[in-house]
Amino acid sequence: MKALIIRQPGGLQNTRIEEVENPESSVVIRVTHAGLNPVDINVMLGKVNYNIAPYPHIPGAEFVGVVESAASSKKFKAGDRVAIYPRIYDGTCERCKDGMEELCRSGGIFGVGCNGGFSEFFGTDEFHLELLPNSMSFEDAVSIAVGGLTAYHALKRAGLKRGDRLLVIGASGNTGWYSMILGNLLGARVYYVSRKKVPVESGISEWKNEKVDVIVNSIGSEAWDPYMDYLDTNGRIVTFGTLTGKDAKLNLAQLYTGERSVIGSTGGSRKEFSELIKLVSENQIKPRLWKTYDLKDYEKAIADYGNREGRIILKVTDP
Repeated sequence: MKALIIRQPGGLQNTRIEEVENPESSVVIRVTHAGLNPVDINVMLGKVNYNIAPYPHIPGAEFVGVVESAASSKKFKAGDRVAIYPRIYDGTCERCKDGMEELCRSGGIFGVGCNGGFSEFFGTDEFHLELLPNSMSFEDAVSIAVGGLTAYHALKRAGLKRGDRLLVIGASGNTGWYSMILGNLLGARVYYVSRKKVPVESGISEWKNEKVDVIVNSIGSEAWDPYMDYLDTNGRIVTFGTLTGKDAKLNLAQLYTGERSVIGSTGGSRKEFSELIKLVSENQIKPRLWKTYDLKDYEKAIADYGNREGRIILKVTDP
C-alpha cells in the first residue's frame, strides 16, 4: 500500500510517499479521507509535545473509511462505513474504567504514539470503530474525531449549560468552529473572536466586550490576558491549544475572588465520540470544507494550511 512515511524527525525533507506492507489486524480499514490538523503537521516537522513512535512513522490522527476485512469482528463487516476513534487506550487502567479513555495511562494519539491514517489501509480493532450513518458523507464525517470531539469534550468539561454566555477564541479553526456550533446547539449565547471572516448562523455573534460565563481558548497564551477580565464570576475558561504559545500568566487574586476556574481539556472519551456522531447526524452539522487534496499533494496542503478558510481534507482512496 501507499503511505506517507516519516523516515526520521526533523522536517518535511524526511517525509515522502512510499510503498509499505499492508497492515495485519483484526479489522483492516481502507482509508478514504483524512483531516489535516496542527498535530499532523507538527508530527511531520518534529514539533509535538509527545513522543512519536514508531520510526519510520505514518502520521494522521483523523480519518474515515470502509471496512476492508473484519474476520474476527462480531460488530463490523466488510463494506461498513466507519469513523475511527483516534486514541490509544487499553481499557484496563483506572482512567479507562472511569470512561476517560483520552487519559489512558498507557495511551496516546493515533498518528503520534502509533502509526496513523495517512495511508491506504489502517489496521485496528473493533473497539476503535463507529458506524457512520448512510446520510453522512465521508467529507463531513472526517472532521468529527479531532476537531468535533475536542470541542464537544471541552464544552462538557466546562459544564456549559443552556443560557450560558460562551466566548470562542479562534473561531475560524476547526475546533473553534465546532465549539460555536455545538455551543449554540446546547443552548448557549455564543460570541466569537477571529482574525478571519467567519460565516455564522442565528444565535452566534461577534464579541463586543460582553461579560461571559465560559471561554474556549483554542489558540494559546496570546489569547489569555486580553480576555480574562471579561470572564464573569463563577466563570470557566477551558483551553486545549498552544498555537500562539504555551506559557501564560495567571492572576491568582482574579481567580479566587471571583471563584473562576481554569480547565484543561484534551480529545474526548469513547462514549463522547459515539454521542457526537449521533448528534452531528441528527442535526445535520457540516464542517466548513475549504479544499481537498490527494494524499500525494500533502506538501501543497501544508503550504496552504495557514491561509485556509475552512477544513483541508486529504483524499486517500476513492470511496
